[in-house]
Amino acid sequence: MITFICNKLGRDKGLEGFKSENIVLHYKILSGAELCTALKNKIVEEAHEVNEASTQQELIAELADVLEVVDGLCKVYGISANDLQLIKKEKKQERGSFEKGLYIETIEMNDDNPKVQHFRASPTKYPEI
Repeated sequence: MITFICNKLGRDKGLEGFKSENIVLHYKILSGAELCTALKNKIVEEAHEVNEASTQQELIAELADVLEVVDGLCKVYGISANDLQLIKKEKKQERGSFEKGLYIETIEMNDDNPKVQHFRASPTKYPEI
């Protein structure tokens, strides 16, 4: 028998599908902090799959997976869909959306600008050149 390491969150009906294909899963049921961590990891995984999608159908399927994980995160953190939409609307009104395609290549500011601390606090995200 061949064994592969998986170590990732699977969909609830995955057990049935694998059993019908004579595949044995070794698994555990997560809850609490473990489930929260697994869902956060899952959304990163799904975001990578969105990036790798090469057709419209693949993109739609991967975006649906992202939404499914968002729903799961909202459930475990007790966030309602209404709360999520409200914050989305507020952020859009305050900061705008991503629809115009604004792509920021670099950010320049004076050394005494208070925002310098924000960017220097995340050197991997915002490398200083």
